[in-house]
Amino acid sequence: MRLIKLKLKLNSYPIIFSDNNEDLITYFKKYLSNRKIFFISDTNVSKFYLKQLQKLCLQEKFNVYSYVFKAGEGQKTIDTLNKLYNYALSVGIDRQFAVVALGGGVVGDTAGFFASTYMRGLKLVQVPTSLLAMVDSSIGGKTGVNIEKGKNIVGAFYQPQFVFVNTQFLKTLDPKHLKNGMAEIIKYAISFDQKFFNKLNLIFQKSIITEKDFKDIIYQCCKFKADIVQRDEKEVTGIRELLNFGHTFAHALETITKYKQFLHGEAVAIGILFVAILAEKIKFCDLATKQKIEEILINAGFNEKISKKLNHNTLLNLMKKDKKSVSQIIKFVLPRKIGQICSRIEVNDQIILKAIEEISK
Repeated sequence: MRLIKLKLKLNSYPIIFSDNNEDLITYFKKYLSNRKIFFISDTNVSKFYLKQLQKLCLQEKFNVYSYVFKAGEGQKTIDTLNKLYNYALSVGIDRQFAVVALGGGVVGDTAGFFASTYMRGLKLVQVPTSLLAMVDSSIGGKTGVNIEKGKNIVGAFYQPQFVFVNTQFLKTLDPKHLKNGMAEIIKYAISFDQKFFNKLNLIFQKSIITEKDFKDIIYQCCKFKADIVQRDEKEVTGIRELLNFGHTFAHALETITKYKQFLHGEAVAIGILFVAILAEKIKFCDLATKQKIEEILINAGFNEKISKKLNHNTLLNLMKKDKKSVSQIIKFVLPRKIGQICSRIEVNDQIILKAIEEISK
């Protein structure tokens, strides 16, 4: 078992790495003194793990309730939250309960926002079951849901009591969703560490990722995320904005396609390619850097482009509504070189449209 301690001004918590779910129960007992748990999961994850974890909790005399909603990004909505609020109230969930988010990013974001708002706040535990959630969304306290006109527009910063990462959960993840998490891993490599980037690219070229590789990669990405969050918990100084590398375009793409055409990681991979093209067009990075970014994406299996039928001006306007945009001016995170990115970079609209054209087919 390994730990990363995430130290924040108001509270600190551990990221726990263990392949034994009994360790999860041990931490429940340590952090949840009332022994009352409200599991929130989705239809994909619950059939594999929910009953098992409920049984372990009941053996330790925990009071357990659960709520399962349909899987998919389309369920990350205010409507799902409303159903959750009403169900919780009907079965007697009160402030003594802790919410356990058992699932991928959609479950973590939705359950986290529920925990932050129901009865003005319940304790929260993140138990990520997807690669994307393990390396990114379960850490750092960002919670929220989508609305029709934008992704993650409604939300709150709300830190968990702890995060429990069990890589054995990945064994029931289908290849498409496993690949989905790779985009966030590539994001970290491009952003913060050239050696990690080179190692990752070599692994992708061999097309063989061992269990040890996965554990090491996940642990390293969690360290990157924890370091950034500790330095800028609520995205005030601009440091945490670096984690949005590739996401401004990705969120616009997900919104315009109504969350039905791309998984989040697929959209992020296209977003990473987009900002690499954008950076090279304005001479912020050189051609070699752009080509290295293209190469690692292709080696990881990301070669998607967007349909020319998508309205490019609509994509541009959606990016202008991004949370990090100011007065309709988009603030991009762009690569300077492998291992170094910069935030709050403004780019002319016409250049943005040319970059969109280049990633269209």
